[in-house]
Amino acid sequence: MSVSIRRFDSVDGLPDLRGSVRDGRIPAACPLLRGGPDSIAKLRRHAERTRRAFLLDGIPALGISMFAALDRAGEDSQGGILSTKLATYRFVHIVPARTIVSAGFWIVPTFSRPHVTVIIKSIDDIPALFDALGPPQLNDKYGETRRRKR
Repeated sequence: MSVSIRRFDSVDGLPDLRGSVRDGRIPAACPLLRGGPDSIAKLRRHAERTRRAFLLDGIPALGISMFAALDRAGEDSQGGILSTKLATYRFVHIVPARTIVSAGFWIVPTFSRPHVTVIIKSIDDIPALFDALGPPQLNDKYGETRRRKR
């Protein structure tokens, strides 16, 4: 999937997420990471928070944040993300991008690399997203405080 950045007008004062989409493709085998453990209720709260903050193509954007381990080593690798962005999470969810896409969700590279937004079509799809994330795993980098570049 390749997307280009385009600017859209905001509606009701909310920014359109398209303005924060960056170029890039998320490979099917790319691990997606999210601090956990998640529950259906937590995913619903986070998706609703995104909906209150952003539009997508003029429609409130229902989605959750994840990180894509785009590199094999370094800050944007799985180990880099676990030891910086997710170092405060004892448990994390790690799932291949293909699993999220196969479950019917859309992965959009947003904001700064390696952030992605998983777009959810309906609040009724939250249980399927919860299932796709799988069980939480122990973050073996928990408590590490590797400094990230600013």
